[in-house]
Amino acid sequence: MKLHPVPQARPTPQQAAWQQMELGLFIHWFPMGWYHDIDQPRLSDAAYRAELLARCTCATLDTRQWARSATDLGAKYLVFVAKHALGFCAWQTDEGDFNMKRIPWKNGRGDVVAELAASCREAGIRLGIYLAADTMVMDAGARGLTRDPARQAEYTRVYRAWLKELLTRYGDIVEVWFDGSLAIEVGDILQHYAPRAMVFQSPYATIRWVGQEEGYAADPAWHAVWRQDALSGVATQRHGDPDGDTWLPLECDARLRRDWGFHHDLADNPLRSLDELLAMYYGSVGRGAVLLLNQAPHPQGHILPEDMARMKELGDEIRRRFARPLASGSGRGAVVELDLGGPKEIDHVMLQEDISQGQRVRAYRVAARSGGQWRAVCAGSAIGYKKIDCFEPLPAEALRFTALESAGTPILRTLAAFRAGRPPAALRPLDSAWIAVGEWGSGQFDHGSCQADWAFNLSPYLPEAGQYALRFAQHPGYHDALRLNRVWLEVDGVPQDSYLSSGPDALGFALYLPAVGRQVALRAQSSRYDHPPHLRGQLLLRRADPNA
Repeated sequence: MKLHPVPQARPTPQQAAWQQMELGLFIHWFPMGWYHDIDQPRLSDAAYRAELLARCTCATLDTRQWARSATDLGAKYLVFVAKHALGFCAWQTDEGDFNMKRIPWKNGRGDVVAELAASCREAGIRLGIYLAADTMVMDAGARGLTRDPARQAEYTRVYRAWLKELLTRYGDIVEVWFDGSLAIEVGDILQHYAPRAMVFQSPYATIRWVGQEEGYAADPAWHAVWRQDALSGVATQRHGDPDGDTWLPLECDARLRRDWGFHHDLADNPLRSLDELLAMYYGSVGRGAVLLLNQAPHPQGHILPEDMARMKELGDEIRRRFARPLASGSGRGAVVELDLGGPKEIDHVMLQEDISQGQRVRAYRVAARSGGQWRAVCAGSAIGYKKIDCFEPLPAEALRFTALESAGTPILRTLAAFRAGRPPAALRPLDSAWIAVGEWGSGQFDHGSCQADWAFNLSPYLPEAGQYALRFAQHPGYHDALRLNRVWLEVDGVPQDSYLSSGPDALGFALYLPAVGRQVALRAQSSRYDHPPHLRGQLLLRRADPNA
């Protein structure tokens, strides 16, 4: 086993508890449901807001149903959009006039945040709050900066007052969503009124955005970043570094339907299939991240029956697959074995590190014993809080985990075997003749340069010397195609141009490995795009026929 220095980054108790929640429910409610249904260009801003308010009677408002959707999923927390960019405040704020005091419900005395907080307490769900910094009400843009500098001081005062109201009136808040780096100073408010809350983005971030809204973290997913990236307030998965000094785990936000808000034309906003949603779970929670999945209630306040049913269907399937392992154990050291208690058919392995000691494992392989013979079934780089690996069903009597690289002594909290069933389509290798050794996608691109850099640890997938083929394969259905600027191989950190050669197309390569037992990494840099690209794919590998 190759040893690295013990990692610096460790989670706080609050960060570790947040990662253990695994699943959250996002709620995007009024006025998003009517945003596209009103002929805004014919109206002044004031008239537009008045028409929105007049439509909101909350005739079917049911925050207990919202909380029930969270428990159906198995979510442990709920993040409510208390104010989005339109500027409507869904609580009894003392600031401004675009809020619950202006709608007919309860004669202007209704408070959706209060109702939801009570429903969450009743259901045993933690409450989080989304408070957008930008707003059309005072013409504030990104980071809460007003377009008219003369109005900045007043908007700063109002925004800070909104945040203080939300953090002091509704009980303990588990997460605060700022949706972008924040120019308005709020550190004193967070420290005084919500010191244990997780913070999404801003210079006070304790968790980070994955970088896209598709519900997955690319493999490998590292929990640490460097402090200067954390302080930027907008660090994403591309900033992950196993040697980083700051623990900043990933949250993957995604939609149950195509869009975040409610559409009266449901055909224009289709519901995602169970297979698509299950792929989000494997690609987020199954890679150590947290999945925050959105529900968009009708503007009058209820979630559609089919949306409730699909969320419960997903929760039931997750529980069916992973609630009861066939066998489970733990261990410390480079090799950990698990006796399955006799021959059992398995198709999934779940690994968890003791993250209180940092994310230590850098490369690993898992083998299964069948008929007295050991056979490799899965491999990878990052484990961290959780890693779910899947493979074709096979009978096994035992599992053996081997750490190939680690920062300090590996500490496994969980080594578990499952017979869960076929994985979702998006997680299967894009070509059955190959194995997927890593994933790449939009979330790893720098939004400024519109370029990405990748490093794939190939060591776990190269058990012997010989010739291999590599290919960057792309999932269908994405707007852009991958273009590579440069691809090279490093062995023990040293470029080895003679080991890698181009294949028959721009995304294929031939690899010659003269010996094993060394650290082999494929490095790649994309071309520059003129916009942040929308793409996702896998790096595939297979043994090559030397006579072909």
